[in-house]
Amino acid sequence: MISDVVPRYYQVYSVLQQRIRAGVWPPEGPMPTEEAFAVEFGVSRVTIRKALNMLQQEGLVIRQQGRGTFAAPPPASSTPMNFGGLLESVADAEHRTKVRVLSFDRVVLPDDAARLLECPAKSTGTLIRRVRSDRDGPFSYTRCYLREPEAALVNRQALGNRTVLATLVAAGVPAAAAEQRLSATLADVDVARLLDIEVSAPLIRLTRIVRNPDGRPIELIQGLYRADRYEYRVKMSRDRGGEAPQWILKA
Repeated sequence: MISDVVPRYYQVYSVLQQRIRAGVWPPEGPMPTEEAFAVEFGVSRVTIRKALNMLQQEGLVIRQQGRGTFAAPPPASSTPMNFGGLLESVADAEHRTKVRVLSFDRVVLPDDAARLLECPAKSTGTLIRRVRSDRDGPFSYTRCYLREPEAALVNRQALGNRTVLATLVAAGVPAAAAEQRLSATLADVDVARLLDIEVSAPLIRLTRIVRNPDGRPIELIQGLYRADRYEYRVKMSRDRGGEAPQWILKA
């Protein structure tokens, strides 16, 4: 996982930052020790300590003498849930919502899924169908496709309420980038029943492909979101780079 191109402490920092934002370590329990991280990454404790210091400066970890290092809890806020930012904010879903698993099956990947995951036709993988809800009711229906070898790393028990991405990261699969496509559609009978809406109600259709540092697809998400509960925001600036796109769960 560590190369000589980028400083080792920065590579460790990048991986740990990603895991923290994906919700791998709950704030209630300590993260692994410096010794454990040193063994995992094959680096010295000095390198691990430098990476943890960077995370502490960003407010992502809390270091307590005699107790260990803890992932900082997400900030309390009355603002709507950010469901975008491609990777970082997706983990917010598991902290503020609950999920119902409709199916968790080994399947022959459909042709479109195999194409988007860039694997041969008729490849086998895992299909996970879920509905996610908050206190106001269901708001999304998703199909997640995983190709091998990532499919073998996720089981129904380990997944629980977590996002599939968080489960992959916890299993040691690095996620470096994602691409996201949006369109509109109408609810069919089955989806309308699952999301508690009328048949033909408008839906936002999302396709997200997550890739590892080598550019290889590791996860395909096809989601349907209630248009009365979601909006997509992009802030742009002529002089600055603007902000990352965001999914906003309406109040």
